[in-house]
Amino acid sequence: MLRQIHIGNEYLPSDFSIRALVILLLFSISVLIFHRYDGLQITLPLLSKNENFGFGSLSNNNVISNVVEQDGVPSVTCQLMDPSGYNYCGLSIELGEDPKIGRDLSVFNAIELNIDIQAPTENKRVRFSFRNFNASYSDPNDFVSLKFNSIKYAPNSLNGSIKVPLNAFQVESWWLEEYTIGFDDAQLDLSNIPFVEIVTDDMKAVGTYVITVRNATLSGELISEQDLLKIILLVWLIVIILLITLQHNKLKTVSTTDPLTGLINRRGLEEWVSNNLPSFSIGASLTMFYFDLDDFKKINDSFGHLVGDELLCRFSEKISSTIGSLPLSAHKYVFSRLSGDEFSLVLKGLNAQQIESLAKEIFHALKKRISLSSSTVNISLSLGIASSDQSASTFSSLMSRADSAMYYAKKSGKNQFKIFDKNVSKDILFRKQVAEKVRTALKKNEFTLNFMPIYQASDLTIYGAEVLLRAGSESLKNIGPDIFIPIAEEFNIINDIDLWVIENTFKLIDANRVYIQQNPLMFGINISSVELHNNYFPKEISKLLHKYKIPPEWIEMEITETSLIEADELSITVLNDIRNLGIRLSLDDFGTGYTAFNQLMRYPVACLKIDKSFVDDLTSTNESRKTMIKAILSIAKAYRLATIAEGIENVEQYKYVSERGCDMVQGYLFSKPLTWDALTLLLAEPKEKRMALIQTNSTSHGSIKD
Repeated sequence: MLRQIHIGNEYLPSDFSIRALVILLLFSISVLIFHRYDGLQITLPLLSKNENFGFGSLSNNNVISNVVEQDGVPSVTCQLMDPSGYNYCGLSIELGEDPKIGRDLSVFNAIELNIDIQAPTENKRVRFSFRNFNASYSDPNDFVSLKFNSIKYAPNSLNGSIKVPLNAFQVESWWLEEYTIGFDDAQLDLSNIPFVEIVTDDMKAVGTYVITVRNATLSGELISEQDLLKIILLVWLIVIILLITLQHNKLKTVSTTDPLTGLINRRGLEEWVSNNLPSFSIGASLTMFYFDLDDFKKINDSFGHLVGDELLCRFSEKISSTIGSLPLSAHKYVFSRLSGDEFSLVLKGLNAQQIESLAKEIFHALKKRISLSSSTVNISLSLGIASSDQSASTFSSLMSRADSAMYYAKKSGKNQFKIFDKNVSKDILFRKQVAEKVRTALKKNEFTLNFMPIYQASDLTIYGAEVLLRAGSESLKNIGPDIFIPIAEEFNIINDIDLWVIENTFKLIDANRVYIQQNPLMFGINISSVELHNNYFPKEISKLLHKYKIPPEWIEMEITETSLIEADELSITVLNDIRNLGIRLSLDDFGTGYTAFNQLMRYPVACLKIDKSFVDDLTSTNESRKTMIKAILSIAKAYRLATIAEGIENVEQYKYVSERGCDMVQGYLFSKPLTWDALTLLLAEPKEKRMALIQTNSTSHGSIKD
């Protein structure tokens, strides 16, 4: 089974980021409040039995000491016998058995103390010290060498507990001097405390001293508020980056996915192809299948756009299931909807036999009618196929080849596939050369204008003339408008051609203004279907009207009915803008584009030109053509639209359409395309001469029967 590059359709909910940020905000506030109310506090009771701390007495030779513990409260009683010298007595809380291995108390920031002292003197002070061991200044055999991190205070003056910040403790100066401690080691250090001392501060009077330690509890925070804020900010940063990344991936997925079918779109296809092309060797080329549904506009017009959308979805499912069922497990592919009814399938590493086999399998699968919710329809498509090589090593070049092959297939009769080969390449080269010749002819002003007269059907009065473009350059010899106009559209030259025709028609009118005022004439100018999607086109016409001061009622613009196949709201807006300039609009080649009659009300046209193919068949046995002409004339009359029959070449055709109410006619029976000078000579002829010619010819021909 083929391995498709999957583009997921399950996106994060649109408010996911907002909810995540709200949750994070509430969490951050909660953590800060929890911290502020000591939710992250840690404590270490130095008197706790659970910690297995030991108690001992400290004294010199002049003092007799004894430690007593009652209900977990230790006290030391000291009897001073000789007041001479420096005497001390106190309690030692042992945090470890080895003086070299103590507890790290640097995580704490305060200690709560509740100490009583009884002494035979008024100055009842104690010294509370954290003794720190450090190999750089401490000797295990000399307890005094352990650093004294101390405070001194009079406990009885406080009537209870006192909470002392640990940064209020200081290293005792006598100790620094005695051990000649340098600056680095002279700082407060609580990183390795083997024991804590609570001792009297210089015993000077003989008598009994009692120190009772009711509470000595260290407190601190698992994390400081400052560090907590840093962590919260870091979490915010990570979450925001994550949300941005998720949003970016979501937007990327959306931007590369077709919302209707769920396939990747043109942008996604280009990205996939561009990423894979550089790594391909001769044996791993890419093959692009370029699909275009034939006459898809008919389905939209007949059944509506909802049915058309459903058909596009069913078509994509049909193609996906068809290629997914083929035994090409070594290959991966990507299937894309490019736009409208155009799709592209790109596969990796197919050989020539597999390519042709897959194309035939696709057409075989599409022979069956596709079931929709309200009907079943047939699908016909034109398929172009091209493979990458050294000459087609980019997305645009590969697509250009596949598109050209598809165009070749459509031009050859539709409902078939064409693999890019020398004939297609030759056709591409020819079209490029013609496009370049057209550009050169425009620059050198080598085009000319001819005029095909249009007559009132009732009396053959000349109503106007259709403006026809002719190539006067040698390079475009034998290449008519039917060839170079579609090529000009393909290579985006058509706007320049349209404007050239319009401006040169206006120049001619301006130069012959007085004559035209005396001989009223409507000038019909053909415009390309491309202009229907050019919202600047009406503005360009308006500028030319003002530049040459052309009365807009002298101008009629013709669009082919087939150009309305891809008509949308922009197209209708462009047509309305042209009509609002005062220019009439006519629908050329009517009957060939399958426009529903009720759709005519959407388009601001004033005239229908019956296609020559219907007129040609009037003398044949094809009764449907006659019925079609009568229907067009009847509907046009109902909608108050003027009608012109094109391609009148014999009297019978003229009489048939004129007798059935056709307003105007044109064709070789009356005149071929003329230069301006020849047209003025024709205008000078009396209409009676033309009517006499018709009468003469009618006596030698029969009539067309319904």
